[in-house]
Amino acid sequence: MSAKAAERSRLIVSEPIRPLLLRLTFSALIGNVAMHLMGIVDTFFISRLGTAELAAASFAIPIYMIYVSMALGIGMGMSSLNSRLIGESRFADSSRLISEGLMFALAFAVTAALLGSLIIDPLFRLLGADARTLPLIRDYMNILLLGLPPLMLVIIGNSTFRSMGNIKMSATLAGCLSLLNIILDPLLIFGIGPFPEMGIRGAAMATLLAATITMLISFFVLGFYEKLLDLAMPRWLHLKTNWMQILGIGIPAMGANIMTPLAAAIITGMVARFGDEVVAGFGVGSRVEAISLIFVMALSSTLPMFIGQNVGAGRNDRAYTALMGSLKFVLCFQCFMYLVLLVLGESIANTFSSNVEVIRVIRIYLWILPLTYGAHGVVVLCMVALNVLRRPRMALLLTFTRLIILYVPLAYIGSRLWGLQGLFAGAALGNILACLFALSMIRKVCTEVGMNDPDPVPVSSPA
Repeated sequence: MSAKAAERSRLIVSEPIRPLLLRLTFSALIGNVAMHLMGIVDTFFISRLGTAELAAASFAIPIYMIYVSMALGIGMGMSSLNSRLIGESRFADSSRLISEGLMFALAFAVTAALLGSLIIDPLFRLLGADARTLPLIRDYMNILLLGLPPLMLVIIGNSTFRSMGNIKMSATLAGCLSLLNIILDPLLIFGIGPFPEMGIRGAAMATLLAATITMLISFFVLGFYEKLLDLAMPRWLHLKTNWMQILGIGIPAMGANIMTPLAAAIITGMVARFGDEVVAGFGVGSRVEAISLIFVMALSSTLPMFIGQNVGAGRNDRAYTALMGSLKFVLCFQCFMYLVLLVLGESIANTFSSNVEVIRVIRIYLWILPLTYGAHGVVVLCMVALNVLRRPRMALLLTFTRLIILYVPLAYIGSRLWGLQGLFAGAALGNILACLFALSMIRKVCTEVGMNDPDPVPVSSPA
């Protein structure tokens, strides 16, 4: 590991908490804004093609997010372990963990993409796609699946940079991915200049090219700048140990992450009963949700690293202060964001569609669900904290409770009683109840590991 990386670790366990966490989170925020801007721009350009194309891309969002969630799960396993190793100053072990983890990630990503290519038609029929949208979905997914392995490796590489405290590099790579995608989108979708007019396939091709280029840059930086790629032939014992440790946290984290797009896919199926225009409006609302939760997601990128490195260095007091302060902040911040969306809701709806029904759906969505994004944010931060505290099964239980026990069933009940408005209201109630459960769970775990004790004590063994 480079000298700069060691110096970053020293600052993370010694600098004042609030300004340090704000500075790190602001850097992560830039990267997250760039990533989500990529999705928004995709949606905008595809919407220019027509309602059918927008509906097709909206159907694909949950499946795309499943692959992203798998990458985040593996990245969570690697970053949770790596942040603790860095906090303990075990830099050689950190290098080996990263190198062998990326080997596993590559094999996993390619296998997942191949499996996905075999089930496109039956999967999207199950989600409610009709004969008009299915060919468009097929055109889009056949190319997008090729871009998922490099995209997954970019996400995992960014998690690695964050775990060592190099938030700026993570944000830079995210910005590179987004900028390339934004530039390529109109060129390939509409056939500007020498580029072919590919329609909805052009959006997928833009993602494929942007992800591949960014992946190569990420590997170069990891290997030559941070000196964290160990190219020596791995020993089987080391390989097996690191893979098992990554999977020990990564599989529950992956399951927890996958539940979010899985629930979104189920909700999309419910929404599909109301027609393609409603699906299109729901897809726009989902994109807006991702943007409005952008600070929460940025904080969820930096908080685990901060907790992991401080716990590894024996500074449980700093870890606890950062966690509790972050939970209070997101509740207040998301109340502010709800007011912003109330003011801008009409303009947002008109930007993405001229269809009266699509605009109506977007407006209903923005009136109801964003009110509970603060509660959603608390659940997200508690989940990532549980993972870095080596309670991955509890994090999985938290996510399962929120989505499968509360969010989806309450949305279904609401849709049966009051239609589309009831569906959104039921989902919102699920967020609130899940928040209460998350707070009780994280307090219990903090007590168990001694993280709420002013005298630092070691974190106990994994649950």
